[in-house]
Order: sequence, then structure tokens, then C-alpha cells
Amino acid sequence: MRADAAIQGERFRLRPLRKEDLPRRLEMINDPGVQRLWIGLPADKNDLDALEMWFYMVSEDPYSEQWAVETLDGRYVGDIDLHSIDASRREAWLSPMIGDPIAWDRESRRDILVTVLRYALHDKDLHKISIQMPDSDREGVELLQELGFRIVDQAELDIFDGVNELTLELLATDFSP
Repeated sequence: MRADAAIQGERFRLRPLRKEDLPRRLEMINDPGVQRLWIGLPADKNDLDALEMWFYMVSEDPYSEQWAVETLDGRYVGDIDLHSIDASRREAWLSPMIGDPIAWDRESRRDILVTVLRYALHDKDLHKISIQMPDSDREGVELLQELGFRIVDQAELDIFDGVNELTLELLATDFSP
């Protein structure tokens, strides 16, 4: 991924995640509301050292791309990790973290997901995209299903009592933006 790369959506743009984004990302991932939306309930706090180590590891991973999500005027609102990219099997996993409430409404989430999925399925020529999310995000699950994802697994997370994690998959032929 080139440092100057950008993927334009209707309301948001994706660009490579930068180290300068980490302090804002840390605020987002430590916010209980963000944690509730993206993992199902509030969790332990993260620190900047651990986040910088994560950033270093994923930046060095040739099978992973981290895309910052920003408004059209350049405001960082979260990021998306396209990871476990297997070019020979033409599949990957998607892990979104949208931490700014400005992007939590259905149309914003749709624009962000459609933008990254078009990139993954068309530009990267992937055939299958998988994602995991808590079943408590009903609107998110419905949105993914509208886009063509189907639920393929459900598991209760051992470390979070009462939280079920869904695994959803999208085949390129089922993508319905």
C-alpha cells in the first residue's frame, strides 16, 4: 500500500493509517461507548505503548493493510484493518473500528463498508471477505446482510460473559452495494 494512496467513497475517504493517528485512535478504543459498539461491552483500557507495538506489527505484516477512515475534510474517525490477505485463495478478513459517533449512522457505515469492499473485491480481486462482530450490534449485522454477507458461525466469547460473536462471510458474487 502506497503512503499516498486514497480510496474515495461518497461521504468518507480511506487512506493509509499513520502513526500520527494513534493518539486519537487510543482515545477511541478506550471509550466505553466505542467498545460497546465494536466488541459488545466495555473492556480494559489500552495504552499508547501497546498501540504503537500493534501499529509496528501490522505495518510490517505483508498480509495486512490498515486504512484510516476520514471525512472528506480530513477528520480521522476510525480505521479498517484488511488482514489475513491470502492472494492465492483470494480471501481476507475485515476489522473495522469506527470510533467517532459522526460515522455511526447507517448511511455513514454503509459508505465506509461499500468503499472498502469495492477496493477489496475489485481492486485486490478477492473472492471472499470475512468479518466478526458482536451480535449486540443488530443494525451492523443487518447492514452487513443487506450488503450480501451471511452468518456462518456464532460463538460465546469466553472472556466476555454474555457476548456472542458472529462470523459473517461475503462472496464477491453476493456483494450488493
